[in-house]
Amino acid sequence: MPRLFKHFPKSPLLRGAALIGALFLLISLATRLALLWQSRGDVAWNGSLAASFGFGLFYDLAVLPFVVAPWVLAGMLVPSGWWNRSTGRAFLGTLLSLYSAVLLFNAVAEYFFWDEFQVRYNFIAVDYLVWTQEVWGNIWQSYPMPLIIAGLALGAGAIVFGLRKAGAVAWVCGTRETWGGRLKIFVLIAALGLLIGWKVTQSMLPNFDNQYNRELGKSGLYAFGAAFWEMELDYLSFYPSQEGDRATARCRELLATPSAPTLSPSPQSLMRRVTGRKPEENLNVIVICMESLSADYMAHYGNKKALTPNLDRLADESLFLSRCYATGTRTVRGMEALTLGLPPTPGQAIIYRPNSTGLRTIATPFRDRGYDCAFFYGGDGRFDYMNRYFGGNGFRVVDKNAWKPADITFETSWGACDEDLYRKTISEADINTAQGKPFYFFCMTTSNHRPFQYPDGKIDLPSNSGRKGAVKYHDFAIGQFVEAVKTKPWFADTLFVFVSDHCSSSAGKVELDVTKYLIPAMIWNPSRIPARKYKTLCSQIDVMPTTLGLMNWSYDTLNFGYDLLGDGYDARRERAFVSNYQRIGLMRPGKLGILQPMKEAHLFQCDFRKGLLSPVGEAPELREDAVSWYQSASWLFKSQGLKLN
Repeated sequence: MPRLFKHFPKSPLLRGAALIGALFLLISLATRLALLWQSRGDVAWNGSLAASFGFGLFYDLAVLPFVVAPWVLAGMLVPSGWWNRSTGRAFLGTLLSLYSAVLLFNAVAEYFFWDEFQVRYNFIAVDYLVWTQEVWGNIWQSYPMPLIIAGLALGAGAIVFGLRKAGAVAWVCGTRETWGGRLKIFVLIAALGLLIGWKVTQSMLPNFDNQYNRELGKSGLYAFGAAFWEMELDYLSFYPSQEGDRATARCRELLATPSAPTLSPSPQSLMRRVTGRKPEENLNVIVICMESLSADYMAHYGNKKALTPNLDRLADESLFLSRCYATGTRTVRGMEALTLGLPPTPGQAIIYRPNSTGLRTIATPFRDRGYDCAFFYGGDGRFDYMNRYFGGNGFRVVDKNAWKPADITFETSWGACDEDLYRKTISEADINTAQGKPFYFFCMTTSNHRPFQYPDGKIDLPSNSGRKGAVKYHDFAIGQFVEAVKTKPWFADTLFVFVSDHCSSSAGKVELDVTKYLIPAMIWNPSRIPARKYKTLCSQIDVMPTTLGLMNWSYDTLNFGYDLLGDGYDARRERAFVSNYQRIGLMRPGKLGILQPMKEAHLFQCDFRKGLLSPVGEAPELREDAVSWYQSASWLFKSQGLKLN
């Protein structure tokens, strides 16, 4: 070892910790450089890039006590004179091999996570750790895992071999340590961990103009830990707020229309009574929630690759909400928008949280009218707590576990293919019709999801050919579904809602890139609904209130969505909501207000087509409305105001 290291304290625990820490920092730097190379066309090559590397080192150092803690704990158990024996050196070599393999695995995982989401670890990575069956199957089908595992093993072996040759193992093991010395080191590491956990937060990272630069400034392991313990962010503690009843009073003003006035004069009451325009029609409703179907895959939004001919044809025949924006970046967030109709409260979607059952949802007026409400999913609905949410809110759960083996003709790690889902949905609709029971079905597709596998021979792109093939198969399955339902006796009395849950990617150069939230949404039945392209800005939470409006239903609701065709809906109510866990945004025509932790509000002029943001000095109404919407929605859930009882 170099002369400098010979004067290092003669402590196996300290020397081992220093060796492991240096290894971690070098691999972290290499990972950051790899991510920079991957996003070289998107980052801003200016001073903020150097700052991002500086902050990256800061967060890597913050993680260091937690990285070396397993080594310190293991070293506490080793007899003092054991280190300088062959068994002690073998023990250290084994630990170094495990450390190297784990650190390299994390580096590879970060690289592929960035490739898919263009961000460091977040709630998605936490979900991936929790839902191992679906996710491990997805990873195994999506990537050459045997080759990757072999490469990790070889890489770990090469690192340990190099450290042995450099004398690092002998440097660590050639010393002795008293129990008192070990205890002091253990206390030091524990104290550093507690101090860092108390004082260091991810919000200390500046808001660079380019969000790729900001993400590079994070440490993957620290970001994972932050996502784990920040599952839900208390709105009043972290976000701009208003005192007393001011937020809910303003929210009442924004929500109330002549056809949906508030029920109570209380400034805290957000319940409205929707009144239908004509006599009610008890039509069936089938919602097709389309996995990761970004608007820009469709020809209607300028795509020239003919990936969605069936959806484009449906758009021409339906009430087509051509400027509809998803509320978030996850499937559960889209489900929340379509069933609860709330702006995206900070943290995880309500579906994911405890206390998410017994709520007033969009299914409530259906259940009041005796409808069969059912949730259809070709995978295991326990994933993301979907079964708990739907089953606990009055839906009959028809996930893969409730299907017969013959119902599944093709399956990936995420579940049965879309064709199987649609066949199952149609068969259940047939049963309900035979029993004279109206139905409301919520169907969640899976095929447009990595590993992008689907039955061969259906389209002109082979399975495993990437996202474009999955989108095209997804559209093919919808075309088959549409042709099948046209032959059914219940078709004339059924409204079909085709809407995406979220876009296929959400990362961008700005704080919230609104171009990554534009989704297709259409309400279709040619015999019932005149074709119309609705060009006004609207939100995913407006889709179902508009559907109920087309049936002229009267009902009480806590849904924050509008019937876009209802009386009194006008330009001053035009808005949409977007979010990415910690940042929550309110879109108004040409404007975007972003609320984020540390009680910050950033207000911009926004080019919705390009996603470009220009700060505005004063926009008090935009700020007040953003705070009112989000503070009221957070309060409503936290106070259990959504509960049916």
